[in-house]
Amino acid sequence: MKASTKRLLALMGSATLILLALIIYVVLIKPEYDNIQTLRGKLKSRSDFYDTQAQAVDYVNNLYAKNKVDIEQTEKDLILALPSQEDVANVIFQIQRISALNNISINSVNLDRVPAQQKSENTLIKNYGILRISMSLVGSYESFKELLKFLENNIRIINLGTLRVYQANELDKGIFNYELVVDTYYQTK
Repeated sequence: MKASTKRLLALMGSATLILLALIIYVVLIKPEYDNIQTLRGKLKSRSDFYDTQAQAVDYVNNLYAKNKVDIEQTEKDLILALPSQEDVANVIFQIQRISALNNISINSVNLDRVPAQQKSENTLIKNYGILRISMSLVGSYESFKELLKFLENNIRIINLGTLRVYQANELDKGIFNYELVVDTYYQTK
């Protein structure tokens, strides 16, 4: 065989190998490469979504941990403001202490339980009961005004129902008799 024929066969063999490599690339490798790129994109988007959600959960958990003490204190304050039962002894003690702080004497105390009524079908709004307290008090007018301020600012919810002021025997000393009716509230089941 001549050297030129050998070169021509070598060139044709090389061209055939190059053409065969190009066909393999176009038919087999290119579609799989495109499929891999699509899967990488999906994986990247899911990974980014997961990272974003994990950051949001971490943020909420950190926020909750920072405010947990405040949340617990708020829950305690709400239970004090609207307890889950009548807690008559505590109400009477609060009123007695407020009266003593303001130099008001309590002559008598009467309790009436107002029946709880269904207020709403909404499960978020609980029903509440009313404990009505009628009191007969004696003291100066200034002290009585302070007593009303203390009742108004008390942590337990107390509404003034009725108030009557009567002249006492010691008018020259500014001492009066008072009849006071207040309502306190509690949660019912």
